[in-house]
Amino acid sequence: MIVTQRQLQQLLREHGKVVIPYRARLSPMAQDWVRHNKISIGYDDANSNVNANVLVSQKPYLWWSDGPDGVSKAAIAMSARDVLLQPMAILADNSRAIAAIRAANCAVQDNTAAGAVLVVKNAGPALIIANKTKHLRATVAGSIASVEEVMRSLAANVLVIQREQFTLHQIKNLLLHFCRGERVLDAAMRSELESI
Repeated sequence: MIVTQRQLQQLLREHGKVVIPYRARLSPMAQDWVRHNKISIGYDDANSNVNANVLVSQKPYLWWSDGPDGVSKAAIAMSARDVLLQPMAILADNSRAIAAIRAANCAVQDNTAAGAVLVVKNAGPALIIANKTKHLRATVAGSIASVEEVMRSLAANVLVIQREQFTLHQIKNLLLHFCRGERVLDAAMRSELESI
């Protein structure tokens, strides 16, 4: 379990103190924030004031890129300081997108991953293939607001990023919002999806 700076700030704001589970680790930015502000952190498994909505998922988001791209990979490396991002051990070329999507689908089905991030040259094929699988609901990265809306309405767990459309900081922000976001699939939408 990784606790970020933003989560520590939220705990301090809401409870006036910071108490996290014993096994929790602080992200590098959270460690810097604690040192700089001289915050005292309490540890307690039984009565921790950290709840599931505040903490980042313990399951990683798998990521895969279909080619060399320093900007996206740098954004992923920066984001991995605050959220769990794990690379897929699949070759980086266009022909392996199906293998990456299959691996993500199996990991979500086995409950070993929360979802996936696919960095591709062309989002269309990856989006179509991912949405044909049973356990994945994919969305294309547009704006943070559009990604959050799809997460709230359809509980999207795959983010497809067209790598040439975004700057490093835009990709990092998209990743952080996607990996931290709340996912909800209401009963009406679930029944509609099952009827298709």
